[in-house]
Amino acid sequence: MSEGGEAMLLAMDGTQTLVAAKQAPRTQTYVCPGCLAPVRLKRGRIITAHFAHQAGQVCTSFSEGETTEHLLGKQQLAAWFAASGLAVQLEAPLSALHQRPDLLVQQPGHAPLAIEFQCSPLAVERLAERTQGYVAHGYRVLWLLGTPYQRHLQRHAKALKFLQYHPHWGCYVAFWQTKTNGLCLLYNLLTLDGEALSYQRQYFPSASQSVQAIWHFRPVLTPPQPIAAHLQHYQRQIVLARLRRQPWLQALQTRCYEHGGTLAQLPAWAVPMQAAWPLLVGPYLAWYVALFLALRTQPLEISAEKLTTILTTTLAEQLAPRGALTSLATLTAQLVAHVQSVLVEAQVLQAIPTGWRLLPAQLRWQKNAQY
Repeated sequence: MSEGGEAMLLAMDGTQTLVAAKQAPRTQTYVCPGCLAPVRLKRGRIITAHFAHQAGQVCTSFSEGETTEHLLGKQQLAAWFAASGLAVQLEAPLSALHQRPDLLVQQPGHAPLAIEFQCSPLAVERLAERTQGYVAHGYRVLWLLGTPYQRHLQRHAKALKFLQYHPHWGCYVAFWQTKTNGLCLLYNLLTLDGEALSYQRQYFPSASQSVQAIWHFRPVLTPPQPIAAHLQHYQRQIVLARLRRQPWLQALQTRCYEHGGTLAQLPAWAVPMQAAWPLLVGPYLAWYVALFLALRTQPLEISAEKLTTILTTTLAEQLAPRGALTSLATLTAQLVAHVQSVLVEAQVLQAIPTGWRLLPAQLRWQKNAQY
């Protein structure tokens, strides 16, 4: 903090309870929750209620190099959780993890919730390490993103490495907006090759809604409606990518050449036509091509275990790093089950008592190129 202290929305009273400035009794004394130095309550008709350090004091207890946005966001979040009746600590030291989450929230009947408000760059390896550390020690974790990540969300946006999953929201990313003092949730994130990333949006203003509004949020998840000419649109994009010699397409085309065909000769089922979670480093077409080529090398009858191995292995090669995602195994299992159903519907697979029969007609290069 700068000399004289930044304005704080929260301070601790004599019982070490966090108190919001707008609700704090004037008759009590308060200390900074970081450095424990005395602070003054400032509240009037014009100024926003806040606490301030005594003149000349310098508080260095919070993170070095902390931005104003990060500091303000932590205080806003702590004030919101406290006003919602929850016990909250700022930068509580967790000795077993050697980590200090921005906020630690205690919710009766639930595991403690570690909240990280991320405003600066963070390597995906460090993100995964911190997330896994919390989970391994019995903490829930929620990543909230600041302004640097709040740009238009695209398939390769940096915010997607913070992708999280909730059973009622699907894949989501969450932003804390200090200017409006609210949480913006982008949920039901889905990708369809050749189209823009789709999602639904919900805003939770802290001034009018409690934290419980988020936990009770049960939206209807609506899948994106692909345009009628999606296949033709995607085919045109592939042609343009080929003309522009885009590396991802050249790699796929080369892989097809090596196996005696071209992208244009893929069977119809190998071109994804349904939206899916944004979990891959590239298009879902890359997974389907790998799967098509792998199945072509198999005998006509394979066990259920062998099929699952092929599906899982080809998918694992395509997964993007998603350091905040704690349920990746569950999501990949669901993806594998979905694609297996696609193969059955497309008559690539036929169930038999010993497992599966592969139907050669759908594992051949097509004579009439699609594009």
